[in-house]
Amino acid sequence: MAYSPLGGPGASLPGDPALGSIAAAHACTAAAVALAWTIRSGNVIAIPESGSVAHVKENAVALSLTLTRQELETLNAAHPLSGR
Repeated sequence: MAYSPLGGPGASLPGDPALGSIAAAHACTAAAVALAWTIRSGNVIAIPESGSVAHVKENAVALSLTLTRQELETLNAAHPLSGR
């Protein structure tokens, strides 16, 4: 189980360059890319915050986002597993 807020005070993921460039290519947010990357295997469940209708719609984009092999490699290189 892992926990990491995607936004809020002090959060670094929304400004991450790798997430940002991939988000721009898909015309979505960095948070949607992070969620899509996290749930891609089907073995991880994400419970994103949904404090508003707009937030729910933003999160839902992750369900239909298909990341390319190159994008996955870029994200894996930028954010390697820590081995924990």
